[in-house]
Amino acid sequence: MNSLQMNLNLQLMTPEQIYDEVEAFLIANEITSMQRFKLMLCILEAVNNVSQHCPDNTEDVTLLVQNNKDNIVVDILDTAEFVELSAPKKCPTNDRPNGRGLWIMDQWMDKVNKKATVLGTHLRLSLEKAAI
Repeated sequence: MNSLQMNLNLQLMTPEQIYDEVEAFLIANEITSMQRFKLMLCILEAVNNVSQHCPDNTEDVTLLVQNNKDNIVVDILDTAEFVELSAPKKCPTNDRPNGRGLWIMDQWMDKVNKKATVLGTHLRLSLEKAAI
């Protein structure tokens, strides 16, 4: 099993359900615990960002996780209008309402790409297996 696809309805699924499915996939593919930790935190943060910062009508999110020979690629697609955001250069302080998740993704993933699609927004995270 080299890939996992989940069609998430943010009104119905809990973070625990997402975690359980993705974690089982990563374990089955012998992904190390540190890699799993980084991937899970970034995936849950990205999905939470869609839930918190996108319009209420953005309920459906597609999550794809691919276990390739050299890396793990995560694609998160949603129907929200694309908004260009840059990760902060330094971790935002606790008194700032947002930005820490973007900073963590940028620090922990080898590649972070955000782009507009015909249907909304596409976030791609990539983690090299040899990097850990």
